[in-house]
Amino acid sequence: MRALGADDVEVGAAVNIAQRDGQGMPREKRVILACPPTNANELLEGTDVPRHVPTVDHSLTRCGDCGTDMWIGPKQQAVALRAPAATLVLCMTCAVKETERRGAVPLVGDLGGNDGRPRLAG
Repeated sequence: MRALGADDVEVGAAVNIAQRDGQGMPREKRVILACPPTNANELLEGTDVPRHVPTVDHSLTRCGDCGTDMWIGPKQQAVALRAPAATLVLCMTCAVKETERRGAVPLVGDLGGNDGRPRLAG
């Protein structure tokens, strides 16, 4: 998932700007890739939010701000690798904080996973 509802066109534009400038984008302009922490189900216990079950394609990574262990999906990882100077890979908590610092209402979208890939044991 990513905060601010960025779509593939916005991600592509951010990549092009970062590559053109060669310096990357300022933090406040980077696309936020919000990833669920590995303890997301514990944090959301007792709520109506469905359990997070990563696919076999997810990898472990760390939040760029707080260092929390989190799951990154294959499409998020591809974007982050393609455009490290245009993205922020953050846990969902830090992504919401960053969005609020930017003066925006936190919105979360996704990069279109959940297409029938096998899931890891929950």
